[in-house]
Amino acid sequence: MTDEQTACQTPIHNRQVSHFRYQRTPSALMPTPCLPERILLPTPDIHRLFALRIACDDGTEAQAFAVRWQVYCQELGYEPAERFPDHRERDTADLRSVQVIANYRPTGLPVACFRLMLADPMHPRALFHVEQVCSSLTARAIPADGDARRGCAELSRFCITSAFRRFDADTETPPWGIPPVQWAAESRQRRGLAGLMWLAAAHIAVELRLDYLLTLMEPRLELLGRTMGLAFQAIGTPVDFRGLRVPYRIDRRSLRSLLGRPQAAGLLQPLVRSLDEGMRSHPLLQPYLDARTRRIDRSP
Repeated sequence: MTDEQTACQTPIHNRQVSHFRYQRTPSALMPTPCLPERILLPTPDIHRLFALRIACDDGTEAQAFAVRWQVYCQELGYEPAERFPDHRERDTADLRSVQVIANYRPTGLPVACFRLMLADPMHPRALFHVEQVCSSLTARAIPADGDARRGCAELSRFCITSAFRRFDADTETPPWGIPPVQWAAESRQRRGLAGLMWLAAAHIAVELRLDYLLTLMEPRLELLGRTMGLAFQAIGTPVDFRGLRVPYRIDRRSLRSLLGRPQAAGLLQPLVRSLDEGMRSHPLLQPYLDARTRRIDRSP
């Protein structure tokens, strides 16, 4: 059995980890957030088109793997399709990751996903993907100590299928037989899907009390994120990995500041119940939530 097959065939409920504690970085030690006065976020009517949820069962996780296979293998050619005869792209990092999937409400079909790769609970010093790819990272940008690394997670496998990342309604044929008039009318809302996914990742990171969210992405996406209030900081030099990519991180204080904006809070509100239920149900996330509860119980 290959490592990829193992990653797919290990049921979610068998990924239980023991409780752990880690020393979080106090928010006061993080840089003061400097958000633009005006942030550009999706419009609230985007929720008519998309529903986001955390994959807490094997079937939903398999849908995320299928979206990844379509985007990474078929559309972009990042991975060889023949490695995944079941049309589900995955790797061993998925054993320490949480998948989030976006469904298109008019059809109910999955159209986008991302994963949150956590520190390996059994081997905290195990490298994140960004550390494997980038040989020159800023000193101490990612904690080297095993316990402190549990405060980091990496946003990766950020995938949107081609029909939902292209917006030329005059030339693109609507998928699944959707009426062209409807498809054209939805174009503006569809443009906000990536932003909605980023906000969902920010909410999860803040609720888990993570210190830093890491990612490896194109500089143009970092610029797009800044228009939305996501203050990513470069933590290394650019690398040639499926094109030019730069390692970034964003801290909990910056994410919390963004989510505190009324515009962002209002946009996120329809997702909060689903995301919070998913966090409580996923075995990899329960130790983070339990640690948070113990701190609250000790408060006077």
